[in-house]
Amino acid sequence: MKCTVTVIGLGNFGSTIALELTNLRQDVIGIDTNASRVNDIADHISQAVVADARDERVLRELGVHESDVVVVAIGEEIEASILATLLVKSMPKPKVWVKALNHHHHRILEKLGADQIVHPEHEMGLRVARALIYPEVVDYISLGNDYFNVEVRASERLVGQTIDALNLDANGIRCLLIKHQEQIILPPLDHYKFEFGDQLILLGTLSNLRKISKHL
Repeated sequence: MKCTVTVIGLGNFGSTIALELTNLRQDVIGIDTNASRVNDIADHISQAVVADARDERVLRELGVHESDVVVVAIGEEIEASILATLLVKSMPKPKVWVKALNHHHHRILEKLGADQIVHPEHEMGLRVARALIYPEVVDYISLGNDYFNVEVRASERLVGQTIDALNLDANGIRCLLIKHQEQIILPPLDHYKFEFGDQLILLGTLSNLRKISKHL
């Protein structure tokens, strides 16, 4: 479903969001006080404007109040981020996603009622650290309450073995599917023998997933 997203702040984080949303065929309005940033992206998204998002009149003139989602991606000025969030939250329609710069900023955004708060540097740091320790992990999604969906790549030691070799049941883990080249094996077959490079989607708690990492 196509929607309109306003991105406030066109630094590295905001511009990446704006460009990817455009690639996904969404309408994107980009706003920044920096003319150079706006000019760099202007030809690639629906609309790019040099404007101050702390001015409610300007936001309404740009139609921000009619957006489905507003992403406040201001990367340096906490005050500007807070004021922009406050203004957009006073508008009845948009969902508001905000980039938090630190823990205190996060707490203020919670009080303002931000619908989603993200910490891109912190989250990327976690991903890098975990990738260093668990190189077989391709990607993961936190589901809350310590549960994760994890995509892992079968290593050489798993080649020729069946799913029983992972001791999933004993560790409270489910294998949701197996990706073999272009083929999706759903549900996973007990007799299937892994080949190098196969990918598995596993569901379980982080502590239990760590227990089986030695088998992957």
